Amino acid sequence: MQHRYKIRCSKNTMHCIFWFFLLNSLSVAATEKTLMLYHDADWSNNIESANAIWQGVHVALAEVNYRVQGYRIQLVKKDHRGNVLRSKRNLDAFLKDENALAVISGMHSPPLIKYRKYINQNKILTLVPWAAGGSITRYPSPDNWIFRLSVDDTKAGAVLVDHAVNALGCKSPHLFLENGPWGQSNLKNINIALREADIQYRGVTRFGRNLRRYDASSKLIAMTNAGADCVLLVAGVYEGAQIANAMAGLGADMRLPIISHWGITGGSFHQQVEPSQRKKISLYFIQSCFSFLKNPLSLKGQSVFENAQHQFPEEIATPKDIRSPVGFVHGYDITQLLLEALRDVNLDANAASRRNDVRLALENIKRPVVGLVKEYSSPYRKFSPSDLDAHEALSVNDYCMAYYNGDNDIILAL
Repeated sequence: MQHRYKIRCSKNTMHCIFWFFLLNSLSVAATEKTLMLYHDADWSNNIESANAIWQGVHVALAEVNYRVQGYRIQLVKKDHRGNVLRSKRNLDAFLKDENALAVISGMHSPPLIKYRKYINQNKILTLVPWAAGGSITRYPSPDNWIFRLSVDDTKAGAVLVDHAVNALGCKSPHLFLENGPWGQSNLKNINIALREADIQYRGVTRFGRNLRRYDASSKLIAMTNAGADCVLLVAGVYEGAQIANAMAGLGADMRLPIISHWGITGGSFHQQVEPSQRKKISLYFIQSCFSFLKNPLSLKGQSVFENAQHQFPEEIATPKDIRSPVGFVHGYDITQLLLEALRDVNLDANAASRRNDVRLALENIKRPVVGLVKEYSSPYRKFSPSDLDAHEALSVNDYCMAYYNGDNDIILAL
């Protein structure tokens, strides 16, 4: 679209110059080729995790000035509010957008598990920097459209069990699980890990959304009375906080160590469970093995953090300001992999061809990509039943356990 403007400059030359550059910039922006990344996450109830991913993706994009091959890359918020039907509507909007390139998901596994078939059948390129549900990346077809750079539940259970048994000496764990696909996925994989460790769990207790503290307390007391000596927990922020506060409220002789999945770190858990309460319990959770709080920080980590400070000056002053840090770290790293894949793709093709070319490029990254968690060498491959980890960029060697310190910082338990 071409705009015609008349600017009278005889009385105020500076005024004329200002408007000339402004209108010229608007004209360029109106004609600039743009590709959209949809960030489909919970921006209502788990803002910390969504914002952390958002920040990490932005910092990676800023390093290339939000441009690849003459195209501007734009990140767009899509709030599913933790509701799978809203997530489906966001996917539908993506399919109607010719400029949409990929969906970047949030912390929730259920939307990706429920709509895995829909995503793949409709060829929606999906990048997963948090959701850990094991089945998400394992669609039984070589034309697999979902790529993850995060913890994978098929391996997380082994890490949780190893910490419980070998670090904490747990011999009779009780499984306390969210009542849903995520909890069910973890039940299977934790059970496999326990069998390999020659440990039998004491029992399984499930809970629904909006668990209340008094109900959590009664369930924990029942676990202790039944002989459990630790709790393997799979919970989100709110329910995890209720459980942690309930455990802290029990008598000292009734409290059990909690070894948790990382869902509790996706929001305001550290505010809902105050340091004085956390001091009463032993609480550990899984993370990937990178921290901005590590001293000394790697040169890559220092560079990315300085860029984050520049990009978000009102939000990030110190490493402590990066809340839900795995969201930032994985969002940054998976965007680096996307940018590498985009280097050799014909972006002038139609939307369907462009997305498919990017998918294939992700499966064929040849050059090493230096990220925060590690240097990635051929992180993805063509999926097949004989290579179930083909769309998993991280392995069990990249997982660590962590805890909250008294200042609400997440510290890796190395």
